Amino acid sequence: MARLFVSVGVTAVFAGLIGLAREPAAPVKKPAAQRDAFFNDGKIPKLVIELGKAEADSLRREPRKYVRATLKDGDRTYTDVGIHIKGAAGSWRGLDDKPGLTLNMDKFHDDQLYHGMDKLHLANSVQDPSYLSELICGELCRAAGVPAARVGHAVVTVNGRNRGLYYVKEGYDRGFLRRYFKNTHGNFYDGGFVRDIDQPLDRISGKGDVADQKEIKALVAAAREGDPKKRFERLEKLLDLDVFVSNMVVAAITWDWDSYPFKANNYRVYHDPGRDKIVFIPSGMDQMFGEPNGPVLPGFGGLVARALIDTPEGKKRYFARMREVMKSVYKPDELVKQLDQLEKRVQPVLASVDPGAGREYKGQVDRLRQAIRQRGKSIEEQLKNSPR
Repeated sequence: MARLFVSVGVTAVFAGLIGLAREPAAPVKKPAAQRDAFFNDGKIPKLVIELGKAEADSLRREPRKYVRATLKDGDRTYTDVGIHIKGAAGSWRGLDDKPGLTLNMDKFHDDQLYHGMDKLHLANSVQDPSYLSELICGELCRAAGVPAARVGHAVVTVNGRNRGLYYVKEGYDRGFLRRYFKNTHGNFYDGGFVRDIDQPLDRISGKGDVADQKEIKALVAAAREGDPKKRFERLEKLLDLDVFVSNMVVAAITWDWDSYPFKANNYRVYHDPGRDKIVFIPSGMDQMFGEPNGPVLPGFGGLVARALIDTPEGKKRYFARMREVMKSVYKPDELVKQLDQLEKRVQPVLASVDPGAGREYKGQVDRLRQAIRQRGKSIEEQLKNSPR
C-alpha cells in the first residue's frame, strides 16, 4: 500500500508540473458484472425509445420483425437497436397501446450492450398488476437450482408517449447461458406458443452442436417409451433430471399453470454439450399463485413432465424434491418481507405514471402476499398424506 501511495504521489507531481493531472480512470466492468449491478441495485430507469415513421409503420404491419430504434437512458444514447413487439394471446398489445418489446442491442450494431446485455425484454405486465410475480418466482427457481432470467423495472416512453411501468427481463442471450453453463455453444431452443418438443422448435443459437434436433427427438422417444422403468432410465440419461424435477416442483408450488410442466408453454430448452444433458428453462411467469389450494400433484400436460411423473421412480423423486424445496427454499414469511420492500420501491414510480394503478397497488401486492402464505399452508397439509 505504501509503494502504491508513493507511485501515485510522484505521478501526480509530474503530471501537475506539465498541466496534465487527472483522476485515474475507473476500471471498466465486464459484461457479467454490469448485468449483476443492473439487477442488484434496484434502480428504476426511464427508458426512451424513438422510432422513425417507416419503422413504426413496419411494427404495425409485421410486429415481430426487427426494426431499428434509438434507446436513451439518462445521458446515454444507443443507436441502431433492434426492436420488435413481443407477447402472446393474453399479453399482446400493439405498438399504439402498451406493447411488450424485445430489444436486441447488437442486431444492427456489433458489440453494443445495455448494462452487459445484448438482449432484454420490456414486459408490459398487463396480466400481473403487481409487476412482481416473475421477479419473485424467478428467484425461487434459481434458489431451487433452475436457471431463470432476472427481473428489474423501468418506465418506458415510445415516440414521446409515456407507456408506463414495465418490468425489464434479462434476455436469453449468450451472457445468460454463461451464468449457468460452462459451454455456451449448445443448441438453444424457444418452445414457442403452446408447442411441445414433439413439434419442431425454433433454434435461438448453437454452434457445432447436434444437428437436426436429434437430441430433442431422442428425448421425445424416451418420453414415449412404454415400459415405465426403461422410460425413467432413458429420461435420466438425456435430461438434467435434478433441474427438471425442481422445475416441476417450483411450477406446482407457484401454480404456474402456463408453464412447460403444466401445458408445454413459456419455456426454453438448452442442450449442454459438455454434459450431453437437456435443460428446460421457465419463462413468462406472470400469472402465478392462481390456485393457492391446488393439488400438490397437478395434472402435468407437458410431454416430458407427464412421462416422468407416470413412472414410480419419477414420482418418488418429485415428492422428495417437493419436501426439500418446501423446507429450504419456499419460506413464505421471507417472501412476504421481500414483497414489502419491493412495494416501497415500485409503488411511488407506478403512481407517478398511473395514479389509479398506484392507488390500487397495495391491494395487488396483498393478493400476492396472501396467495404465497396460503399456498405454503396448503402444500404442507397435503404433503402429510403424500407418498414418500
